[in-house]
Amino acid sequence: MPGLYAVLSPELTVLDVTDAYLKARNTTRESLIGAYFPHTFAGDPSLFHTPPVQALEQSLQQVLSHKQEHHITLLCFSASIPDALGGGTKEYYWSVTNTPVLSDSGELLYILHEAREASEKQARSSASQTDDYSSLLHSSVNAVTWEYDLVHNKMYWGPRLREIFGYTPEEMGPGGESWDERVHPDDFKAVQESIERANNSGSKVWTGEYRFRKADGSYVPVLDQGYIIYHTDGRAIRTLGSIIDLSENRKAETELKESDARFRHLLEVLPHMAWLADANGRVLYFNKNWYSYTGMSIGSTDGWTSVIHPEDTASVLTEWYNSVASGTPYEAEYRLYNHHDKTYRWFLERGVPMHGSDGSILYWLGTLTDMEEQKQALDRIREKDLQLENILNHSPVHLCLLRGPEHICQYITPGVTLLYGNRQYLNKPAHEIWPELSNTRFFHILEEVYTTGKTVTVNEHKLTIDKLRNGQYSDVYLNLEYRPLLNNGQPEGILATATEVTELVLTKQKAERLTLALQKQKSCL
Repeated sequence: MPGLYAVLSPELTVLDVTDAYLKARNTTRESLIGAYFPHTFAGDPSLFHTPPVQALEQSLQQVLSHKQEHHITLLCFSASIPDALGGGTKEYYWSVTNTPVLSDSGELLYILHEAREASEKQARSSASQTDDYSSLLHSSVNAVTWEYDLVHNKMYWGPRLREIFGYTPEEMGPGGESWDERVHPDDFKAVQESIERANNSGSKVWTGEYRFRKADGSYVPVLDQGYIIYHTDGRAIRTLGSIIDLSENRKAETELKESDARFRHLLEVLPHMAWLADANGRVLYFNKNWYSYTGMSIGSTDGWTSVIHPEDTASVLTEWYNSVASGTPYEAEYRLYNHHDKTYRWFLERGVPMHGSDGSILYWLGTLTDMEEQKQALDRIREKDLQLENILNHSPVHLCLLRGPEHICQYITPGVTLLYGNRQYLNKPAHEIWPELSNTRFFHILEEVYTTGKTVTVNEHKLTIDKLRNGQYSDVYLNLEYRPLLNNGQPEGILATATEVTELVLTKQKAERLTLALQKQKSCL
């Protein structure tokens, strides 16, 4: 990427910089990567009261708070030049733009810091940076800007003083004691000591949290941030800053902590393993049952796929990522490692998205249910079904199961196809399967059995078929039985059976012919 660019994390640490940026600042990549970015701008400004560290911090905080681009018209700072490059100090004049880079869900990923060099002439003719700084402070949410002249003990308050704390500047008073009197007595000593430490150490930034008394007499928690300007002799002469009302934040934090505590308690008392993930699918929390079963280190949430059976991992991750991407409920069956006996057991995992008031997904909640015994029972049932099907397929009795008043075919044994050929049987009504039987008693029998609930038998039914599938047709004889299937006394289907008795019929016919022949011989004698 050409130009003077730095990539910052949401914590304002440097993630990466361009070579051009390093060259412009006469520094190295090692000295910047991982550093808190504003603090890399050392040295006092030579032109304006507003220091670079404060200006950068306020600009970047504006980007973090509002997720909108912020521009500093002119940033003036000084820096030491390495001895190898001649040594000494150099004054820099830059125009700076800080731009947020957001994810698809609106989450801040990083900040792109862009700098453009300006000439000293442009710098001196530019408006004071104090205007930029003051404008930024005045726009802060729930913040009151202030400026304190230590030399003359003059306190200046911003326009939101009355809106946030209920005072007019006149009611506050002109001197620094106006602030002193309104800091909670239990907090004043610690706050005052922290200010003195900052002044004595030459620190440019001071931050404190304390309770501040509003005009109605109530105390609210505040965050106070100030930048200290020093005289050339080292004395602190002026401080600029802002006080931010934290009461709503603290209330929300307290409510969130209480809600989170109740929620986690509910997860802990569940008899199942349970988990919580953020909107992007990153696991935030497992309950104690998870750690007890899997043996993972308590509190760890990374590496959870390592306790899933290797053969199931890919399918689990695919289902999970698909659900997170689509926002639809998640469900998967897989084997999970039991560290107690070093085996894998089957679990059913379900996860549902939890939505906020605006409809967006806040997080995912999931549970795991042990289904090992259910799986084994299903396997046993499936095995028995296969055994039964194998027995029926090799049985000399051919079966056909018909359901409902339309006599929909639900099951046949292979022998039925030997009798009637390869047709579409399953899920078809009888009149579509056997249209050639419309002129026989077949459909009348089905109606009779289904209506009356009584069994009907037909013995030695003759059927001409191509039994050997060689184009040669022959007669076969069947004993047919149509038995009703009852549910609470009401028929819901018919089980039709066909037993081949061809050899028996042919033998009987042969015996009858022999008997007739013998009778004829006797009559001739």
